[in-house]
Amino acid sequence: MRPKAIPSCLRCLLIIFFFFLSQGVYAQHSHGRRNTIEVEHETIPIHDQILEVAPKDLIIRFNEYLRLIKLTLKVEDHEMIDIGFQFSPAASRVFIQDLPELAEAEYYTAEWAALNAENVMVYGFFCFSFGPNAKVPTSIINSRLIPSGPTFGLE
Repeated sequence: MRPKAIPSCLRCLLIIFFFFLSQGVYAQHSHGRRNTIEVEHETIPIHDQILEVAPKDLIIRFNEYLRLIKLTLKVEDHEMIDIGFQFSPAASRVFIQDLPELAEAEYYTAEWAALNAENVMVYGFFCFSFGPNAKVPTSIINSRLIPSGPTFGLE
């Protein structure tokens, strides 16, 4: 018995499908670096800072004008907190985000992403903790890792 021929329209759809599938795989592997461009920045709180009390806001200061497209806050890298961040197409060097009242936790992680004038993305994160028994966030994270795994903040 001879196999049935695949209709040409179905063949075209399969080619298109595999083309887009391969582009997605390429895109996923083309951004191995943490930042796709180098940009100097400062955060308040600074990464791994231990504060006496919860911060009232998050501040990110860049050395060039960027559009902040993402700013999130998580409790211990798990539970997302609604901080009310809204994208604005206006570029700036300084971004200030008011925070709701934060509950006691081992640490918090803020993640951000921004675009430069050429629409190239840069992104990063910073951790902080607060309170009388607070510990350095990366020491908590590293204590939870497998001993042979990577460590963070120990460069």
